[in-house]
Amino acid sequence: MVSRRLTWLVVLAVVVGSLVAAEQVGRPPLTNADRVHALAGDFACPVCRGQSLGESDVPIARTIRSSIRTMVDDGRTDDEIRSVLVARFGEDIDYTPGGEGLTGLVWVLPVLAGGAAAVGLGLALVRWRGGRSGGRPPRPLVVGGVLLVVVVAGLLVARTAGQRPTGGSLSGDIRSSTRTLLVEAGVADPEEAVVLYSQVLEVQPSNAEALAYRGWVRWRNGEGPSARSDLDEAVAVDPAYPDVRVFRASQRHADGDHTGAAADLVALDGLAAPPIVGDLLAASRLRERIAVGLASDGDLLEALEVLDSGLSADPENSSLLAERGWLLVLTRTPELVQRGLSNLDEAVAVQPGDPHARAYRAVALATVVGRPGDATADLAVFAAIDSPPADLVDLLVGMGLLGG
Repeated sequence: MVSRRLTWLVVLAVVVGSLVAAEQVGRPPLTNADRVHALAGDFACPVCRGQSLGESDVPIARTIRSSIRTMVDDGRTDDEIRSVLVARFGEDIDYTPGGEGLTGLVWVLPVLAGGAAAVGLGLALVRWRGGRSGGRPPRPLVVGGVLLVVVVAGLLVARTAGQRPTGGSLSGDIRSSTRTLLVEAGVADPEEAVVLYSQVLEVQPSNAEALAYRGWVRWRNGEGPSARSDLDEAVAVDPAYPDVRVFRASQRHADGDHTGAAADLVALDGLAAPPIVGDLLAASRLRERIAVGLASDGDLLEALEVLDSGLSADPENSSLLAERGWLLVLTRTPELVQRGLSNLDEAVAVQPGDPHARAYRAVALATVVGRPGDATADLAVFAAIDSPPADLVDLLVGMGLLGG
């Protein structure tokens, strides 16, 4: 008799211990990126139908995902994040019922029902065996042990419903480890760089630098959809990060979205961007090309606005002055042509060797205002420039102002 009781106690201890152990170590620790992905899948997009935050790509969904990233990186628990989102958008967006109150029954009842079924089956088997052997009915200790296991399992499920481990970094301080990865990615080949940036985002999903540069590498590799997603997410995470504004402006310009590209550059002009960003814009003539795209679409006013935004930060930028003057000259409206010539004169005064200022002014003088003799000096300076831009050479040749 004693041995049977001891056997049941051992079985009970093993089962309860297994449940507790499963609660503690049954699930692998989640990275921050895993948590962001899981949380985004647990909430409905507030303005979509049948889509979660993780599935939707509308602006508000991207904004909420960015907020989740930031809260995860700040060390907020899943319950805290859930409370913030429910308080802001209402309980209807939460796909996952909580573990307290009536909603906890959603999690507990299946366990209790399963346990009750197990108890019933166990009792039936014991009665059947007892009937055949003439033994006594099961002692209360047996039934009580099974019921205790069921209750403990239910309580554990209820307590953990809606919760996830916060995870942690095994590589030491997050900032130092991510910085090392970012430095390595900056000198790696494109494929390896994408892997390294992705590793940063596994640890710190709201790292705008990793999102921006992974998006840029992907864009240059021809991975359009994933690149656009990364760049949009980077802007949503940190609208004041200068690099991503340049990257996304270039992507949008290439996509034909000149208005969106101009908006990114105007936003950039309000930021404290490092000098290298200005050098990148100057070398690529991105602002000028966006302005030309806008003017070609019939949006001359927007084209002038994006140029003027750049000039407000750098009033003596000869390239921007020259482009502004050229766009006004192309209208062939007398008043605007005169303003355009004034801009071209300013550009030449600021930088006498600017090839665009010289070529544009030569064309304006020779073909628009009818003063071909005044264009001679500009053409001479242009001809003396080493390796002038090919598009300007084609322009002058096409106008008959330069030999082919």
